[in-house]
Amino acid sequence: MPELPEVEVLRRYLDPLVSGKRLCELRVFKSRVVRPESSGKLTETVRGCRVKGIERRGKFLWLNLVKSRSRSPFPLVIHLGMTGRLFVQPSAAELPRHVAAVFRLGRESLVFKDTRLFGRITLETDSIEQLGPDPITDEFLVSDLQSAIGKSAQPVKVRLMNQRVLAGLGNIYACEVLHRAGISPFMKSSDLRLAKFKELHEAIVSTLTRQVEFGMSLDLDFIGETTGDGLFYFGSRHGQARKSKERFRVYGRAGEPCGICSSIIKREELGKRGTFFCVKCQKE
Repeated sequence: MPELPEVEVLRRYLDPLVSGKRLCELRVFKSRVVRPESSGKLTETVRGCRVKGIERRGKFLWLNLVKSRSRSPFPLVIHLGMTGRLFVQPSAAELPRHVAAVFRLGRESLVFKDTRLFGRITLETDSIEQLGPDPITDEFLVSDLQSAIGKSAQPVKVRLMNQRVLAGLGNIYACEVLHRAGISPFMKSSDLRLAKFKELHEAIVSTLTRQVEFGMSLDLDFIGETTGDGLFYFGSRHGQARKSKERFRVYGRAGEPCGICSSIIKREELGKRGTFFCVKCQKE
């Protein structure tokens, strides 16, 4: 599943392409992705609206839409799920396989493709309102991280992946930030001290910010199929998806040497997720 950096890179790619455009028509091909509203209600509500821009919180995107007689925008929320793609193509072009919905914006269309149909399009904002702070915004403070995690007996990695605690951090980056902060993923959250919370906060911000910058530097092909071997699951040209894998400190590198201490990176199950860590750098 895409995490915060992938979704933020997608937002930055889409925003200049769709902002200011009028949503002439919404065609839903897979009604399963529209919930809890009916496809008919959704299409009727958004038809004719103008797109003011695209925003993000955690792993969620939303189009800010404005009706012709209203100045107040309302959000159309999109979650990519595991296999969702969101991209712009000419309206006259042939639609690819597995298209779930198409937003026609005049001569161009915003296409939502989802092979496994775990994605979602909705007018409801409940999921966004329940999210914790977004780690690459000014609202994310050390004190917030400490209050959300510090009293829990859960392993710190499990706690970090709770979207109500912190929005946007998934399995990949939970492994990465804990290695950068020198914290065992198995450690109880309540055992962390203030100094470690400061290190963890810095690791989260710096890791996610760097990955967004890295993603923006790639020649990404958002329409392309996933290659299965890189960070940006949207795919990329010129083999850059393969190069992106080298930027992971521990994730997906079981059996390889740690870049800090040369100890062998291990993989264990934690919370039913593969967890990668260095025993020496991340002692409990």
